[in-house]
Amino acid sequence: MGMHTGGKGGRSALMGDINVTPMVDVMLVLLIIFMVTAPLIKEDAEKREVELDLPVTRDNENRVSPKDIDKIILEITRDLQVLIGTEVIVDCSLQKNGGPRDRFEPCFDTIETKLRNNPKLQEDGQIYLLADTEIPYGFVVGTMARIRKAGVGKLGMITNPEYLADEAGKGK
Repeated sequence: MGMHTGGKGGRSALMGDINVTPMVDVMLVLLIIFMVTAPLIKEDAEKREVELDLPVTRDNENRVSPKDIDKIILEITRDLQVLIGTEVIVDCSLQKNGGPRDRFEPCFDTIETKLRNNPKLQEDGQIYLLADTEIPYGFVVGTMARIRKAGVGKLGMITNPEYLADEAGKGK
């Protein structure tokens, strides 16, 4: 590609060189943009990072039973009883059937207080949550928020409840 330059005496000559100045300008602007945004992207990625223990299939031999986990498991039953092991932390069954939006707040406050005062949990900084599929979504989310407020850094979800069905079948 040539560039037309008005030559002497009405004769025009073609210039065979590429004008790289605009290309260098664009590259410098892009370099500055990437240099400014790269640290911001890294910080955002760390904030958005969520540790997930994803569910596994029934045929996967790597499946772990909650009985084999030495970490604390917070269980929310269908009746909105919140348990650690066999100890009932709080019973929110009376608030289950409707009412004001903030009806679970006293339950959440109790959960947060009990978890904050649990020395093993504060030492480990990790808890697993097992919630029944029939409970209100808002209760699970509120519980997760209070777990974070209690100072727990890692929250795992137990998403393989088929062992509960197996245990229920054994009890009959």
